[in-house]
Formats: sequence, C-alpha cells, structure tokens
Amino acid sequence: MKRNILSVLVVCGILFSSQISYTKPIVIRIHCWKDYSKPYLNKFKKIIKRKYNKDIKVVITLASNPKAFWDVSRGKIADIITPAHNLFKSKNSIFITKKIVLPVNLNNIPNYKFILSNLQKNRFVTIKDQVYGVPYTMGSYGLAYNSKKVKEPSSWNVLWEDKNKNKYTISKDYSDCNIYITALSLGIEYKSIYSFNKILKKITLFKFQEKLNKLSRNSFSKWTGTANYKEFHNLSYAATWGYAVAKANKNGGKWKMANPHEGTTMWVDHWSITQAVKGDKLKKRLCEEWINYCLSPEPQIGSIRNWGVSPVVSNINRLLTKEEIITFKVGNVKYWKSISLWENQNRDTTEAYKSLWKRAMYLSK
Repeated sequence: MKRNILSVLVVCGILFSSQISYTKPIVIRIHCWKDYSKPYLNKFKKIIKRKYNKDIKVVITLASNPKAFWDVSRGKIADIITPAHNLFKSKNSIFITKKIVLPVNLNNIPNYKFILSNLQKNRFVTIKDQVYGVPYTMGSYGLAYNSKKVKEPSSWNVLWEDKNKNKYTISKDYSDCNIYITALSLGIEYKSIYSFNKILKKITLFKFQEKLNKLSRNSFSKWTGTANYKEFHNLSYAATWGYAVAKANKNGGKWKMANPHEGTTMWVDHWSITQAVKGDKLKKRLCEEWINYCLSPEPQIGSIRNWGVSPVVSNINRLLTKEEIITFKVGNVKYWKSISLWENQNRDTTEAYKSLWKRAMYLSK
C-alpha cells in the first residue's frame, strides 16, 4: 500500500513539475541601445501569445558602447543585439566568421521586403547569400543647425569659422567621426577617409592635425554617447546623431539636419541573433518574430518620433507628415546611396585616428 501511494505521489510530482515547466515563460534577452525595445514589448508579447500560445519574458540590457555587443554575444549573455553594420566583419569583433551570430531565416521575416533595396543583403552582414543582420534604423553623424538662429549651412567648414567659436558641440568618444568630417571639410573623398595612409596622400599630417585641433578647441562642448540636448538652446550647430535633435525639438527647439556638399557618413544598426540560442529552434524563431515586428510601422515610425533617426523601410510614408518624410529622407534610396556607410578600418588607421583626436583634445585644454 505504501509503495502504491509513493508511486502515485511520484507520478503527481512529475506531472506537476511538467506543468510548471510548460507554463514557465520563455526568456528572450535583448542587448540594445536605449529605447530600441522597451516601448514595443507589450504588443510583441501579445503577438507571440496569440500566434504561439506562449508566454515570454523579455530582459533588456542597455549598450554603453559598441564593444559591448561583442562582449555579451561572445559570453552568451544576450540572445539579440543591435550592432552597427561595420562591426560584423571588423578586425576586432569578427561576429560572422567566428560564428558569434547566427544566419537569419528570411522566410520568417516577411517584412524584410519593405527594407530599402540598398540595405537588403548588404555586403557588411551577408556572406554567400546568408544574412546575419537585419537593418532596424539608421542615421548619420550629421551637421545639425538651429534654424531659430542660423540659416542652413552648405558645408562642414561652418564649424571652423571663427565667428562660430563656442557655438557648436561635437562627439568626444567617436573620434573616427571627427576625423571623417575634418577630412571631408578638406575636400577628401569618401573612398579615402577610412584610410590614414590615403589621407596623408592628400594633405600633410601637420595641416590635418591643425585643422582637427581647431575643431576641438573651438567647440562649446564634447559629448559622450549622445549630445546633451539641454545645451542646444545656446548653440547654433552640432555634429550629432538625430536623437539629440529630436529631444531638443520636443523641448521647444527648431533644429534641423543640414546636407553639406562635401557629404556625410552614416551608420545602420542591425538586429542580429547570437550563438546563445543555437540549437533552440523555438527561441530562434521567436527572435526572428521580434526582428520582423521591428520592421512593422509602429517601431519604424518610432525611430523618427522617439529617437530622431531614420527608418529603414519604404512602406510607411502614408503614416507620416510631409515634413517627416523630407527631414528623415524616408524611402529615399537615392539620398541614402549618396552618403557613405562607415567602412571597416585596419588597425593602424584605427590607432592613428585615436591618437590624432587624443592630441587634438589635449591641445585644446
């Protein structure tokens, strides 16, 4: 009798533990830039519940710098990440060849067809027709201007005009971007700005360093991460991402992005699925569902209205204002082809650019 009772208890225990396991939510860990995910979680959870009858728990951690994507992926402590396009094949973080990220099944991402044609299967995230990253949002290290105070500038050289000393802000931590705009202001073409040796074939090191020094010395401030929009009411110009522009405008500003004739450089952040979900077919499918959802109208419109950057799809114009379409170049393939995607740099160039910027900041103290 005792044996029968014990058997029944064991069976009940197994059934109970199975039920707990079945009802336990599936955890999806996202490592991304601030606000890339949080505003859309509730709706996504409802989609998964309706489609798969599964409960999910999404854990978000925020990226503090680009290197963080490599660290969390290699350590298998994130399932989905949002690195910029040029990180996938960089020398310092070889996401694809080291199999740190997994190929995406585009059959599970029907919204992929709405991505701008120049971004689909782009060379930065594709190997042998396999895609390892899906574009989410994009923007430039652009030249912003305060339309309440100044007219739209036509050149990056406005930042070097003596009258604009202490009237602009620039990045402190993205040294490469300051090298790029300095090179562009000197008339150096896109194909040469990602190589220190090519720059030196166009101009002497002394002249380049002097111009970079002045950019640093005459700035009102240097920001880390993103520009401080609270300063913008005092400024005329900013070398910045669009996020700070959007925040400044929500607080009464009238900032716009200029189109300098020398050109502009740009980034495209991609969703990518890490090795952490390898072997878990359901979780990988749910990650692909998230990526597909992020290409739907609500998150793509949010890229404009929440962050001040551009969407990567072409099917939302009817839901936007005319001003939004013009300002953020929505669906404008011709424009996005005309500016330069950040290229990968060799180690010598990367170290040289860091050294140049470090010296410029030191001399501007």
